Amino acid sequence: MKINWHVTDDFFSLEFDKAVNALSSAVLCGGMRRISSLINLRVGENFEGRQHGFRPPAETLAERAGAEGLMLPSAGMMTAASMKSFRYCRKSLGSIDVFCFLTSGLSNALAAGDPGDYNPSAMFTSADSSPAGTINIAAGFSCGLSPAAMTEAVMLITEAKSSVLFGHGVKSYVSGRTATGTGTDSVLVFSAADADSPGGCCEEFCGKHTVLGELLASAVIEALTDSIKGDAVFQKT
Repeated sequence: MKINWHVTDDFFSLEFDKAVNALSSAVLCGGMRRISSLINLRVGENFEGRQHGFRPPAETLAERAGAEGLMLPSAGMMTAASMKSFRYCRKSLGSIDVFCFLTSGLSNALAAGDPGDYNPSAMFTSADSSPAGTINIAAGFSCGLSPAAMTEAVMLITEAKSSVLFGHGVKSYVSGRTATGTGTDSVLVFSAADADSPGGCCEEFCGKHTVLGELLASAVIEALTDSIKGDAVFQKT
């Protein structure tokens, strides 16, 4: 699998040499889909609801993906985090590669179970919406994964993200409890289509007992830890 990735002040994007299977919470082309690209677009914070009347986010993302010439269909996420928080990590085992691309912001840190304060139908469109401080993660595999294994991967990414926040003592701005993420996190897992997977394999499992799961979690932990530290401007490796 070849991935062409690009980072600017406004977004990071991924383009795959061949369409991949994806499972995600992305605003554009979310759910279980076949995609050819991804865009993670930076948008302005809406502090205390000072702005309103937003276009539907999927329209904004689709328009920007088209303007950037990304191959369609393209999945899309939004964040208020700086693209300086972008990090990339790759782990390999034999012919299989595991990838992690992410941006991070913590101003919207929350703990699972904190009181909900948004009406989902008004999200991104009302004067009260403030999608700030997001951790967006796109992670994937050069091999094929079954839908069940992709779901396990989403679970593992979430656990890895939470473990990093635990380790850094990040607290919910609402309850003061240890944060498990932010209120607007998004995640996307991608894997090679079966025919493009090394040996035509389709892995059935991606939990903590598997080497794939180990590689995935370690990639997320390494990338997110470095992003939160903000040690240096990202480097393409």
